[in-house]
Amino acid sequence: MAVIDPESAVPVYKQVARALRERIDRGELQPGRVLPSEQHLQQEFGAARDTIRRAIRHLTELGLVHTVPGRGTFVRAGTTTVTGEPGMRVFARPATDAERARFDLSEGCAYMLVAEKAGGEAEAWPADAAEVRISE
Repeated sequence: MAVIDPESAVPVYKQVARALRERIDRGELQPGRVLPSEQHLQQEFGAARDTIRRAIRHLTELGLVHTVPGRGTFVRAGTTTVTGEPGMRVFARPATDAERARFDLSEGCAYMLVAEKAGGEAEAWPADAAEVRISE
């Protein structure tokens, strides 16, 4: 159980979102699986319903989950994590017609995230299903 500190400078909804994201990253909440109910999360984190909803909205904005009305909130499938390297250039650009067909992209996902290594090698993923992490 994650410990939430209401006295922290970090808002409670971000603490809840961070705890859920850590579970996603560890594989405890796997792609395609439904998140626990709002009521369950309220009890688990000792947080108000609005706080839980705000945490889920934050995860949605990050592209980690999506909500299906009447069914629940699901961990997004196919999220790719790109680890930044020295000299790497990362940028977004519009998807080509070929990429739209390859990844079965809707009009709603019009951008690709491109990671170009120092040597010029590049890979691209739908921007709504990729994230970049900078190593320390």
